Amino acid sequence: MRRKRFQRGCLKTRKRNGKNYWYAQWREDGKPKSKEIGLCSKMDRMKAEGILTEILKPINEGAENPEKITWTFAKFCEVVYLPVCHRKWKASTDMVEANRLEVHLVRPLGEKLMQDITRSELQALLDEKARSCGRSMVDHLRFRLRSVFALAMSEGVVDRNPAAALFTPRHYQEGRSREVLTPDQAATMIGALELREKVIVRLATWEGMRPGEILALQMGDLDDDSVWVRRRVYKGDIDEPKTKRSTRRVALTVGTLAMLDQWKLRLLGSPAETGYSAQRKERR
Repeated sequence: MRRKRFQRGCLKTRKRNGKNYWYAQWREDGKPKSKEIGLCSKMDRMKAEGILTEILKPINEGAENPEKITWTFAKFCEVVYLPVCHRKWKASTDMVEANRLEVHLVRPLGEKLMQDITRSELQALLDEKARSCGRSMVDHLRFRLRSVFALAMSEGVVDRNPAAALFTPRHYQEGRSREVLTPDQAATMIGALELREKVIVRLATWEGMRPGEILALQMGDLDDDSVWVRRRVYKGDIDEPKTKRSTRRVALTVGTLAMLDQWKLRLLGSPAETGYSAQRKERR
């Protein structure tokens, strides 16, 4: 049995025998129907639309409204939100964010209907998370809730975004205090390491590179007095940098250049002096 849909019809003008007529079109039992309503010179569009509405009234009686899917938070995240995010997230981001969404948001909100979730309910969830999580985690959860409900609004699942006004609670779990490495401690650390580890530590501390970026460096990334960051290692896989700004040129200090020069000589197995050491002798 054909499902009846609500119709508004189509109204336009058509010229016949040198005169303009209001011409109405609609469908009845799946078949196209049309009719000339009257001369445009004798009735305006409002009156013609009223006549078309009267024609469609018996056809639209008992027309079915489109069925709406009842979305729970868990179902929406699984069917709509995550498939969208999987297409834009990197592998490392996907691994972290999907797990964070499941553990911290889907578990407490999973069975609740999207349209029934309120702002106060979401804020209470963030307040609860702040008692056991640090500020960074709570900020991520707040952003993720806003993102989920923004997509839900664009899909017509909800008519308002209850996460738009969420804020990070003032009182959250304090992280560990950060200690600053003193020059004496840095010198002791460097002195206790082998050449390869010295280069890694110098790149991490003096040049401020991330561990994954250091482990992904190749000989072709080395320049005269700098190094190019083009990739990183994440859990054993070669991954692209997190953002476009992460693909960058890192300037190297004199001490790091000297150590890299020694490391290149060791890799090449050649006693010839290259790079920074040779340039230093030329300057002398």
